[in-house]
Amino acid sequence: MKRLPIGIIAAALALAPAGANAESFTFKSKTHVIDDVSVNSGQTVITDAISKSDITITYENGEKEQNATTCANWTVPPGPRFTSDGICTFVTQSGGKGTIVFSCHDDAKTNTSDCWGSLRGTAGRFKGKSGTISWHQILGADGMTGNDAGTGMWN
Repeated sequence: MKRLPIGIIAAALALAPAGANAESFTFKSKTHVIDDVSVNSGQTVITDAISKSDITITYENGEKEQNATTCANWTVPPGPRFTSDGICTFVTQSGGKGTIVFSCHDDAKTNTSDCWGSLRGTAGRFKGKSGTISWHQILGADGMTGNDAGTGMWN
């Protein structure tokens, strides 16, 4: 079998259209916990929080859109790289819907979290799309509110 030189492959990839449907965005949100549950498992306390967020999304073309998100986020046993996992559902004002599955590294000393996740579109402009998302959260002194800022991309 004949192989193409790496330079030709690299040039072909560089000139190929990069995901005609790819769409980058940034966002800012205010989050508030609406319910939480803590259970002592014997070795560690597992906490689950249900939260809602009001989000302003800015797409790369400058378009802005509001988004409402409901999430569940729970602590994981000590040892893994991430300290909490979670899931979200969201609805945009234009009717786009989807889910987020994520993991966070929480820092109790600074009351901050850094999170990374995957996006799955289920309706509207996002139906059938997937993507990635990441954000930084600063928790309020009350532990029940927070401000988030992040970025993502739909493929």
